[in-house]
Amino acid sequence: MAQDTLNSLDGGGLFPRLQQRYGLSENPLEMDAPFFTGAMRQHALETLRHLCGFGDMALVITGAPGAGKTRVLAELVRSESSRLDFHSVPVAALTSAAALARELKRVSRSAIPEDFEPREAVYRYFSWSESCVERGQRQVLLIDDADRCPPDVLNLILSAFVASDRAAAAIPVFAGSEAVERVLSSEPDAGYVHHLPLPALNKDDVFAYLEPRVINAGGSVDELLSAYRLKQIHILSQGSFGRLKRVASGVWLDMVAGAQGVSRFNFPPVQSLRWPAIALLLLGISWWLVSLQYDQTVENLPDAKAEPERVRKSITIGPESSEEEYESALMQKQNVASEPPAVLDLPPEPAKTVAEPEPEPEPEPEPEPEPEPEPEPEPEPEPEPEPEPEPEPEPEPEPEPTFTPILPERFVALERLQQRQGWTLQLVAGRLEQTVLNVLGRLPEDNKLRYTVGERDGKPWFMLVYGNYATRNEAETAAATLPDALNVDRPWIRTYESF
Repeated sequence: MAQDTLNSLDGGGLFPRLQQRYGLSENPLEMDAPFFTGAMRQHALETLRHLCGFGDMALVITGAPGAGKTRVLAELVRSESSRLDFHSVPVAALTSAAALARELKRVSRSAIPEDFEPREAVYRYFSWSESCVERGQRQVLLIDDADRCPPDVLNLILSAFVASDRAAAAIPVFAGSEAVERVLSSEPDAGYVHHLPLPALNKDDVFAYLEPRVINAGGSVDELLSAYRLKQIHILSQGSFGRLKRVASGVWLDMVAGAQGVSRFNFPPVQSLRWPAIALLLLGISWWLVSLQYDQTVENLPDAKAEPERVRKSITIGPESSEEEYESALMQKQNVASEPPAVLDLPPEPAKTVAEPEPEPEPEPEPEPEPEPEPEPEPEPEPEPEPEPEPEPEPEPEPEPTFTPILPERFVALERLQQRQGWTLQLVAGRLEQTVLNVLGRLPEDNKLRYTVGERDGKPWFMLVYGNYATRNEAETAAATLPDALNVDRPWIRTYESF
C-alpha cells in the first residue's frame, strides 16, 4: 500500500520533499516534545504519578495500537525517576512464569534463592520490594505490550501483588488493549485493579497535536492544517498517533488519494442530494399535470358571440331650422328605428300656464308606544364547593447507614474537612481503610495525622492527610521536613476545598 511506503521513498523518506516544498527546518512528525496533554493523556499521566507513589492498586492503561500508551509511560519515567525505581519487563520475560521468575530474580539482585519455584519466586519478589520503600524509592514494574503476556502470567503478577503489602510493594503497571483489562477483571482480585483508558483522537485533538510541531518546524499552520487536509489526516489516521505519523506526510504532498467523504471544495455528498432531487422531480410532474388539465378545460369552453357595439347618433335641430330640415330629421329617425335609439336634441316645448292644485299632505300617524321590558329573573345562588380532602403525609425516608471508622479519634468526616480553610498534605490514598492505617501506625503519637473517606467510581476512597497550613508556602516547607518515620518523600499539597 502507498501508506506503508511513504517514509521509505528515495532512501531518505519524504522529509526532503516537505523541506523543499514548505521550507521546514525539521520533521514535525518526529518531534517527541511537547507532550500531548489532550484526549485524557495528561489525566492518565497525573493519575499514574500519584498512584505509583501512594496507591495500593495495580494499574492498567489501555488503548488501540498506536494510541500513545508507550509515550505516556516514557513521560512517567522521565518525570518521576527521581523518586520512583522503574523496571521495564521485556517481552521475552512475559512468555511464561519461569521466564518472569528469572527476570525478577535479576531485578532483586539475588534476594530470591535460585531453587525457588517460579510461582514462589514471583511472590517472594513482591515481598522483597516492600523493603525498597524504607530506602526511599518505591519500585514500579512497567509491563508494556501486555497483550503478548499469557493470561496465567498476568494473573500470577496480580495475585502476588495482592498477597503483599500493597501500600509498599512494587506497583505493576500493565499497558495493552482492552483484552488485558478483561483478563484481569475476570479474576477474584479484580477489585484491586484501576483502569485508565486512552480514547481515540478526534479532529480537534489532531489539530492540537500537530499545531505546535508545525510551528516549531517553521511551517504554515493555515497551509498544512487547512480544513481539507486536517479532515483527510483525521479520517486516514483513525484516531491513532502511529497512523497519523504515516499518513500526514503523504497528505501534505498530495500523494494520498482523498479519503471517502472528503472533498477539497467541501461539496455535499451525492447521497445527501437524493431526497431533494426526488422531491423536485415530483413537484415538476405535478405542475405538468395541472397545466395539462388547465389547457384541456380551456379548449372545451364554448365560443362566446361578440355583441355589436351600439352607435350613438345625435341630430341637432335648433330654433332657426326650417320645416324641411325638421321633416328630414323625422324621416332619418324612422330609417334608424331598427338600430339602437338615438338622442335627438329638440327645442324645448313651451310650458303650460294652467296650474293644477297641489294635494294636501295627509297627517302622519302617531307612533305606537313601545312595550315595557319584562323583569329578568334573579340568578340562583351557586352551591358552595365541597372541601378537598387533606393530603396524606409522605413517609419519612429511612436513615442511610453511616460509616464507622476503626480509629474514630483520628477520623474526620469529608464534609467537615471541606469546610476548613487553608492547605494540607495528602500522604496516601486507597480503597481500603487499612491502607491509610498502615502509614498512620508508623507515627501513632503525631496528632497532625488525620484520615477521611470519600467516594471514587462508586466505591469508598480513603485518604490520609497531615497538618493544617494557612498558605501554600507553609505547606511546601512542611512537606520538605516530614518525619522520617512516615517514609513519604513527595506528598500531595492540596487545599481542603479540593477534596
